[in-house]
Amino acid sequence: MSRGLVLLSAVFFLALAPGLGSPAVAAPIPSASETQPAPPPAIESDAPEPAPPSADLKGLHRDTWYFLGYQFFVVGVLYAMPEDVTNFDRSGDHLEKWRYNVTHPTWDEDAAYINYLLHPYWGATYYIRGRERGLSRLESFGYSALLSTLYEYGAEALFERPSYQDLIVTPVVGSLLGEFVFAPVRQHIKSKPGPLDGWDKLALVLTDPLGTANDLTDRLFGVKTQVSLTPFRGMSARRRTSGPLGTALHAGVDAGGPRPDFLRPRSPTWGLQLDVRW
Repeated sequence: MSRGLVLLSAVFFLALAPGLGSPAVAAPIPSASETQPAPPPAIESDAPEPAPPSADLKGLHRDTWYFLGYQFFVVGVLYAMPEDVTNFDRSGDHLEKWRYNVTHPTWDEDAAYINYLLHPYWGATYYIRGRERGLSRLESFGYSALLSTLYEYGAEALFERPSYQDLIVTPVVGSLLGEFVFAPVRQHIKSKPGPLDGWDKLALVLTDPLGTANDLTDRLFGVKTQVSLTPFRGMSARRRTSGPLGTALHAGVDAGGPRPDFLRPRSPTWGLQLDVRW
């Protein structure tokens, strides 16, 4: 478990590295003569309350596919590296190894910091990704459990058997960490007026690395690229006057040449403006 998780964490962090009242005063008690009659109760409106924003299921679906792609990207990196560096066993039938591993989950013996620090951290980021897409708390917990299961039974199963405690600790402790630590931190940063500083941006990346990686992937594949071609009509610079009138207007002008003639209007121009936002 440790090797696949640490390598996946390293890839994320290396990819994201460039991106880094007044006290209340009691009012005096009015006298009986100053007491005014209470205003009539407000009439309740029969208009229905606005519905909460729906979840971005399309974006969530894309996030999930990206998450699967990241796993196999890590596998590709491992295959490209020397075997004495990765200790990756390239012998045998890898599909058969994966089939055996996914059918024989076990209680792993990874270090405590991996099982109870790194896994809850990633579970919290999975939870935050669901919240950022508009899911409820319960739905975000389910999404964290889904991504944790996909990781345990996905690319990591090529290396080792799924872990029981990882399937439990990652979504459960991770969701609590995401709701009561990550979410308040993100809300506090987003509510700040003015531009964010470097530490704020770093905190947003670390509490939602999948969102940042997915945004970079969107831009890489042109998902968020906007291209527009707009016709426009403008006015060119004022033309200079020549001939006898120009000689009279510009008499005494130095060798810099004739100046623009403000008596003559600018000529209209037509064109197309190409705007590409990446």
